[in-house]
This record gives sequence, C-alpha cells and structure tokens, in this order.
Amino acid sequence: MNKKLDWKKNVILFLTSQTISLFGSSLVQYAIMWYITLNTKSGIMLTISIICGFLPTFFLSPFAGVWADRYNRKMLIVLSDSMIAFVTLVLAILFFMGYEAMWLLFFASAVRALGGSIQTPAVNAFIPQFVPEDKLLRVNAVNGTVQSFYHGGITNVKRCAAYFFIY
Repeated sequence: MNKKLDWKKNVILFLTSQTISLFGSSLVQYAIMWYITLNTKSGIMLTISIICGFLPTFFLSPFAGVWADRYNRKMLIVLSDSMIAFVTLVLAILFFMGYEAMWLLFFASAVRALGGSIQTPAVNAFIPQFVPEDKLLRVNAVNGTVQSFYHGGITNVKRCAAYFFIY
C-alpha cells in the first residue's frame, strides 16, 4: 500500500515542478518577446528572436532523444533546467544593471531553447521509470497536455505578434 502511494506522490511532485518550470519559462519567453516587440517595433527583430529560439531546438532535438535514452535522465533534467535558470538570472541581473543589448536577448533565447530541447525528451523518458505501467497512459496524457498548453500558447502568441508587426 505504501509503495502505491509513493508513486502517486512522486508523480504529483514531479509534474507540479515541471508545470511550475514550464510556467516560468513561458513567462520569460513572453517577456523577451514583448520587450523586443515594444522596444524595436520591428518584425525583423522579432523574427530573429523566434529563429534564435527555434534553430537550437531543431538541430539538437534528434540528439537529445538519444541522450535521454543513454544517460542519466534525472541529471539531464536537472542540468538543462539549471542552465535555463542560470541564463535567465544572468539576463535579469544584466538588465537591472542597465545593460539592455538586443543580442543578449537573442543569446538567452538560444540557450534557453537548447536547455528546453534537452529537458523535454528527458522528462518524457523519465516518467516511465516511476509510474506503474497500467497508469502510464494517464500520466503521459497529463504531462502532454501541460506541455502542449505552454508550448502551443507561446508559439501562437509569437505568430500573432510577428504577423501584427510585420504587416
């Protein structure tokens, strides 16, 4: 009975922490996007930002899935999320100090995309390690819903903003 409750507790803690992490990442991406939009009023600059956030994911994703299968998934999740948090903290400190270079936002978007492209497959590969097989479909569905909500929401807002400022 105790083991039965342990996996549920672990799933709740893990998915809650992943949801908080995704929510924080979404807020930072929105802030970067709107900062660029409001300060440059340029569709080209917003497009560069979107490309900086997309290309690392495009090139790294095929390898990240393999890494999630071969290496310690927990360590991949911790390191990638820590890298994202560190870059965000450095970005915030530099902006508070008055250093507001646009290239810094592009660089931060690229590094954050690298971390996200490693973290997502590692999370998806890690869940089956502590969820019973008969409950795996339900837990994966919840995780997928949360991920698609955050990732899809950011993409749609970026598209709308890019369309609005380009045309």
